[in-house]
Amino acid sequence: MPSESVARKQIVVADDHPEIADLLSELIASFGYEVRTCYDGRQAQQAISESWPHSAVLDISMPNLNGCQVARWARSQSDGATIRLIALTGHGSSADHLTIRNAGFDEVLAKPLDFERLRAALAAGEKA
Repeated sequence: MPSESVARKQIVVADDHPEIADLLSELIASFGYEVRTCYDGRQAQQAISESWPHSAVLDISMPNLNGCQVARWARSQSDGATIRLIALTGHGSSADHLTIRNAGFDEVLAKPLDFERLRAALAAGEKA
């Protein structure tokens, strides 16, 4: 059973494949988080700006702002240092991962997703 402090943490999830976004949101909710699901980068940016969440789990390859664009925008905001940014990507080269990290992500998770790594990445933000 998740602790009450975890249950109050808000997470924004964004992926342009609705079935992936919805399943990922359900998984993260099962960890005890409150989740807002988005289907492109602009929706993610709006969700983040409306209610600054604990974390955002962003697909890198999305229309209407990709994950890196959303991350750079988030980091440029006054609360930009407080959000934990987790990238989901099918791009596996070290150069791709460096680009993603340089955009401001705290964690880069490869697809197919390792659920325990995702849980650990979200929990790492609890200690920050």
